[in-house]
Amino acid sequence: MILYADTSALIKRYILEAGSDEFRQLVAAAQIVGTSRIALAEANAALARAARMGKVSSRTAFAGN
Repeated sequence: MILYADTSALIKRYILEAGSDEFRQLVAAAQIVGTSRIALAEANAALARAARMGKVSSRTAFAGN
């Protein structure tokens, strides 16, 4: 299966929220996971906001930068 994930789905891998478990199962079952180029910028912004709110550590939010 090829899975397309928008930014809100991708964030579920890093922030525990409704649908996180289901999304992880879909990723595990997928042969390929794709997204759009803009998802990187959107995900960075969402993770930075989550870090400011204390939902994730700064290390998690900025690990890829």
